[in-house]
Amino acid sequence: MKKEKLKILNDYIADKLSYILATMTTFYVVTLLVILPLLYTQPTSIVAWTSYLCSVIFQGIALPVLGYTARKSSDKSDKIINHLDGTTDQIEKMVETIEKQQEQMLHIISILEQKDEHMSKELDDIIEAEKRVNEI
Repeated sequence: MKKEKLKILNDYIADKLSYILATMTTFYVVTLLVILPLLYTQPTSIVAWTSYLCSVIFQGIALPVLGYTARKSSDKSDKIINHLDGTTDQIEKMVETIEKQQEQMLHIISILEQKDEHMSKELDDIIEAEKRVNEI
């Protein structure tokens, strides 16, 4: 029971943090925090600039943007899945309707075949009766 509650708490915190960290607001705040120190001190060598750019720019600024685009992509995927689910339901209803109509058509065909057989027998009887009359 404690493991379930802990898992629920962890999932809740992770969802909230991932949402907050994957917003464009976070991107702007981190970008501001990255650029402000450059106004006071700048790296002095190529190695220092490279290290600064790799660690701060890519890790600090790029990650919120990646999270934001991943969330947008996930939202689009959810919309597509929901649309497909609705379409699947419609298709299933259409298939059920078609199956019912096929059953009705087969039943009607069966009735027509029975009537056709009955009418054929009656016509044969009439033709034979007419032949007998003509013979007399």
